[in-house]
Amino acid sequence: MNTVKILVTILVTAIVGALIWAIILPSEIHISKSIEINAPIDKAFNQINNFHNWKNWAPYQDSTLNERFEGNKEGVGAKMLWTDEKEGESVNTIIESIPNKKIVTELAFNEQNKAKSIFLFSELDGKTEVTWKMDVIDLSFPFGRFVGFMIQKGAEYNFTLGLEALKNYIENKKNAPYYNGYSISEITVEAKTYFAITNSSTMDVMKDKIDESFKRILTEMGKNNIAPNGYPIVEWSSYNPETISDFRCMMGINNNVETNSINSEYLYQLPSRRVIWLKHIGSYEKSAEAWKALDKYVENNNLMMNGNPYEEYITDPSNEPDTSKWVTNIYFPIKDKE
Repeated sequence: MNTVKILVTILVTAIVGALIWAIILPSEIHISKSIEINAPIDKAFNQINNFHNWKNWAPYQDSTLNERFEGNKEGVGAKMLWTDEKEGESVNTIIESIPNKKIVTELAFNEQNKAKSIFLFSELDGKTEVTWKMDVIDLSFPFGRFVGFMIQKGAEYNFTLGLEALKNYIENKKNAPYYNGYSISEITVEAKTYFAITNSSTMDVMKDKIDESFKRILTEMGKNNIAPNGYPIVEWSSYNPETISDFRCMMGINNNVETNSINSEYLYQLPSRRVIWLKHIGSYEKSAEAWKALDKYVENNNLMMNGNPYEEYITDPSNEPDTSKWVTNIYFPIKDKE
């Protein structure tokens, strides 16, 4: 009996102690960490305003979670989603973005628990101060206060870790040009033969014109018993959203296919040449930033165009209705400036 009384006494004392501790714990927490970065303010802002860049510095990044992106490329509406065994589905969304001043993100776990992070930016004499804040209010008694206490300790550590990683990354990369969050590669492509049709169109009927061209191409390939090799490509001879754009629709074939009996009107060859390229994920209408990034790369690296740009459509829209998942490779043929 004495042993039972001792155990009960210990248990009651622990519970009472925990409740007293919960009374002392605050019903809200406020976390704020700052760091000074020796770089212009836009370098810091662009790293946080685009979730594709968070892999460079964020303390929460984990390559095993297979994160994916939806919504806008950057700014308000951009989303990063991932799944893990403990938390299930999680999504981080940019809900406010004021250029070079403020970014607010909302992190949701299992579509229930939500937390907002606030990033503030200020610049003085070419240096940038970044402040990372989190405010959590109305913590329930007693368990909410215990959770708040644990969140505060973990967040303070991670905020410090993340800001230090952000500083190190930006200062090491501060002289590197920013390409709108895209990774640009330079390669040499091999010569390839295509079934192709040239066409032109105004913007309002361009989709129909492109679809019509590819249907004609596939029909002609079928007549010649030739299977497509690769993805659909559109080469742009000119592009003008206000008037008429000229383009060539193309489907590749194997280079060893005999073409002597094929109507030469449908045959076209891209030569072997240097290109720069990037992968754009999202709707075609949102690819303008990708084109600007390639233009900037050409300018910064003393290059010039060496042919018409072209787009390779990896995702078939008829099989994937979600435009945020569409993948397009965009290529610029280039050469050194003379």
